[in-house]
Amino acid sequence: MMRILYITGSYLPYVSGVTLSIKNFKEELENLGHEVILLAPWVPGFKDQERNVRRYPAVPVPFFKDFSIPLPFLFPKVFSLIFKEHFDLIHVHHPFYIGSFAWLVARLKKIPLVFSYHTRYDSEFVGALKSRAVKKLTVDWVNAFCKKVDLIIANSRFTEKYLRERDRTLSIAVIPNGIKKPESQSLDQRSKKAFLRDIGLTETNVVCLCVSRLSREKNLELAIKSLLFLPENFFLLIAGQGPYEKKLKDLARDLGLGSRIKFLGKQSQEDLVRFYQVADVFVYPSFSETQGLVVFEASSFGLPSATLDSDLSNEVFLTKTLKSTAVDPEGFAQTIKAAYGIGGSQSKSLRNWSEGFTTESLAKHLAVEYKKVVDVFRLNQTGWQSWSVNPDSWFRFPRNRFNPLYKTNYEVEVKDRDRKKSKIVGWNSWTAFGFDVSEEKVLLQADWLKQHPRIPVDYLVIDDGWTRWGDWLSPDRKKFPQGLKNVHEEIKKRGLKPGIWMAPFLVEEKSELFKLHQLWLAKYKDGPIDGLQMVPIVEAFSVFIPEIGRYLLDFKKPEVWSFIFKSIDHLVSDLGFKLLKLDFLFSPYFYPGISPKEASEAVQKLLKYVKEKHSDVFTIGCGCPLSDAMGLVDAMRIGPDVLVAPLFSNMTFPINHWKIKKIKENVSRREWTERFWLLDPDVFVCRKGIGLMKKDILSLRDSIKRADGLVFLGDDLTKLNDQEIDNYIFPLFQ
Repeated sequence: MMRILYITGSYLPYVSGVTLSIKNFKEELENLGHEVILLAPWVPGFKDQERNVRRYPAVPVPFFKDFSIPLPFLFPKVFSLIFKEHFDLIHVHHPFYIGSFAWLVARLKKIPLVFSYHTRYDSEFVGALKSRAVKKLTVDWVNAFCKKVDLIIANSRFTEKYLRERDRTLSIAVIPNGIKKPESQSLDQRSKKAFLRDIGLTETNVVCLCVSRLSREKNLELAIKSLLFLPENFFLLIAGQGPYEKKLKDLARDLGLGSRIKFLGKQSQEDLVRFYQVADVFVYPSFSETQGLVVFEASSFGLPSATLDSDLSNEVFLTKTLKSTAVDPEGFAQTIKAAYGIGGSQSKSLRNWSEGFTTESLAKHLAVEYKKVVDVFRLNQTGWQSWSVNPDSWFRFPRNRFNPLYKTNYEVEVKDRDRKKSKIVGWNSWTAFGFDVSEEKVLLQADWLKQHPRIPVDYLVIDDGWTRWGDWLSPDRKKFPQGLKNVHEEIKKRGLKPGIWMAPFLVEEKSELFKLHQLWLAKYKDGPIDGLQMVPIVEAFSVFIPEIGRYLLDFKKPEVWSFIFKSIDHLVSDLGFKLLKLDFLFSPYFYPGISPKEASEAVQKLLKYVKEKHSDVFTIGCGCPLSDAMGLVDAMRIGPDVLVAPLFSNMTFPINHWKIKKIKENVSRREWTERFWLLDPDVFVCRKGIGLMKKDILSLRDSIKRADGLVFLGDDLTKLNDQEIDNYIFPLFQ
């Protein structure tokens, strides 16, 4: 279960859609077993009855008593709570001062920050922002704050659309602000009659109810003026308070409607229940609303609603309310009459529909999003992709170890690994031969393994070097003269399962694909995009050494995806390989102008295709953004290559020594990720001539055993002596 810190700039006793939503979600999350601590501003004379509410100092706003200026920094107990207690995440409900405070705390504690986007501050109906300059400053602040949080909770699809139009890098989950399911949905006739009498009405009156904050953006003038075009027995009850109260009362008086409108003032949730129970129609004239909680609430009592034709009503309310396309009082009055006319026949349908918006059901969805953001954030704290050894650094070197977009896509599906796939043991050609792999060398390893049955190897993997990058449909015939199909069959004859390596998003300059399909290349300023993203000096050398340069395919083109899928199908279905090592999967993130979500979806599209179409094939992710592959690969490389490639010599001793150390650290930091995939710490090597001392070899062996995942050998086995086999290889399997 999670421990969640809610931080809000307003809370009870102030009643609004936001404060009630916070209260209801807090209760439902607690019912699910989570612990929610709420930080809210102090209110003079108010004593909390609910548990786990902590108050911080706040200065009341003189001209609006329900709002205050938060001052959490001035209260030592706040710091004690925040920095001495453990939380899995912070959820903040306001973007301004208290939002900045929440962001600072989240970064200091290294936990994710979730933000609920409750209000459209650029709406022309937000009366507090009359000045264009102030409104622009406010909107810019909110937009900047949205960039800083890890996940935004939007309360509707059109709010999500609005946010994405302003920033494509945002991670957003759509969860409406729910309502509490009423314990009692109706009154008996006698009780209803008595209650109506208490408020000066009779059963012959048609009661129109409006529950709203009395402010300019709620557009309540329209509801008041519409009474002029409704029969005399129509009455309007307005529950709520706000800065527009006097103006609205003056309007009702000036129009001669004072006797047909009752301003009920601030009502408790318990008192509102009675008004919902006696009302005949709910009136909702707001244009700028992003939530519509009161409409869901009214529907839970079987109450029909009259609304305006707006983004919210078209997306959320659908056919459950009567929408007025006219914004004049007479047109809206006709909508109110029509809503009243269908009231009784739609009551059951409205109640059933509203149940999908109760906090009881929505809190389960919210908890899933919380768990997801916690898992993804924690995963990225270990480093961005397979080879990363730090989450981030001011010195981003090499570049491909760090997310170039500086933003994580949290809109991923968190899945645990397929437990049907068990740990495997194998041999890999890369650290043995590098680019110089061949049919002859591979089969010699297979023969050696057949002669040494005490070494329980299952898979024999042909790594990079078997073809030009991009030419996945045909091998290098100089290295594999009989073709891959023959090698595959020969490996099987020796009792082993064949595996193959590929980098599906990349192509090299000397490949046939590069020559024949220039339009398939992703380009920037008329040039191909480097797909390795290592260091500038390596990219410069690629001009003279084609083996180094690799270029990104334009995966936004359908024909490129067709080719990638065809290549995978060929290797698996036509040739029969039982293992795919998919490498350099970070490369889509270096596509110019791409958003984190688009890059993430490209990686997931590839992995989902393999998992769904070739579910029996064992997959290893390498150079892969970790959060894009949860539950989508069978194994994941969790550290850098064990040796500097493709040199593999004593010259690289200092770097190889460092790599062994980092592999040990990465196993320690990432062993918890075993729930998503089997751990692949890279191959075990012990031969002479690669600059590793005995302590390095033993450290590598211990790291591989601690990972308790894949065990792959990486030497030319035919060159190992008996002492190396007895001292290093056999103990690896004990």
